[in-house]
Amino acid sequence: MNQPQMQPAPPGPPVYGYPQQPYPQVPAFYPAHSHWTAPAPVMIDGFPIVQPRLKPIPSGPAIGSLVAGIGAVLGAFPGLIFAAVSPLAGLTFFMSAGLFGLGSLFLAIYARRQIRTAQGGVSGRGLALTGLIIAIVALVFAGLVGLIALLTTI
Repeated sequence: MNQPQMQPAPPGPPVYGYPQQPYPQVPAFYPAHSHWTAPAPVMIDGFPIVQPRLKPIPSGPAIGSLVAGIGAVLGAFPGLIFAAVSPLAGLTFFMSAGLFGLGSLFLAIYARRQIRTAQGGVSGRGLALTGLIIAIVALVFAGLVGLIALLTTI
């Protein structure tokens, strides 16, 4: 007897949320003026989602470190002059330059750690390094102001 041969079952519907065809390839070149570099395919609950990789944001502590360092240096310069005339004014400038310098130093260290651990999400490595250098210079100037104020009281 002639028995009908079994036909393979037609393919069933695709698994829910699974893409029908492979994900399209991303072009290797994007214009330099573009605000995003390349889309990154991400699977969330089985659905492909394209998220643009945005430019890294600048580090706030790095900017704060630079500003505080500049303030400390600008506060220490008049202190060098006033410390020779009035020891109390010299101590006031010593304290303000020292506090701003320490704040700038701690912000620069924190910003460098933040930038290193952000894996490209946060920028400002140069700002943090500049803030660190200016903080060290400001602390040296604050030390000179304190030394001059101390020597004028003796």
